[in-house]
Amino acid sequence: MKVNYDDIHQSLILKSSKFKELKNQIFMNGVIRIPKPKIDFFAFMVKTIICQQISDKAANSIWKKFCKYYDKNTPKFKNIKNICSLELQLKNIGISNRKIEYVLTLYQTLLSKSLDSNLLKNQSENEIKKKLTKLKGIGLWTCDMILIFFLIRPNILPESDLIIKKVKKKICCIENKEINFNKIFSPNLSILSLHMWKMSKRIL
Repeated sequence: MKVNYDDIHQSLILKSSKFKELKNQIFMNGVIRIPKPKIDFFAFMVKTIICQQISDKAANSIWKKFCKYYDKNTPKFKNIKNICSLELQLKNIGISNRKIEYVLTLYQTLLSKSLDSNLLKNQSENEIKKKLTKLKGIGLWTCDMILIFFLIRPNILPESDLIIKKVKKKICCIENKEINFNKIFSPNLSILSLHMWKMSKRIL
């Protein structure tokens, strides 16, 4: 089903009408869309693992190094020769041994078909989180990134994300009141999350 991002934007503006600064920030951001993923599930997971607990600049640099090993700079699960070649690539791009272990575990899980990414599309958010958090190195933050940016789920507010936490606190401070973001802005919390990340560059 096609998502009408213009309607969602107008809904967020309307729902934020009681919060002057929040409404102003959403208005300044303009219409925000969730881009469709251009990489497969494995590559998306690897990119998300790389991003864990490091700056965007560092993460992008490491991700580009990983992409160089693949045709058209597009990593694909089916193009990985074997786990040894994958491990060598990971060691050469400068990520921690812990993250290397996470990626290799993910690779083995997908290879053995213990996890089928196609089945995730039809599962509930709780089912997806329960399944993915069984994997080493996959926590709630990573699950939320997958839900928003890979599965395009519309109603996700990553409570464990540091920037989201800071923005929520800052907005409540500016408005001088507690705001129940989940209640007020459901079922469009994913778009609200993108607004918070974007406005963080101005208000934090």
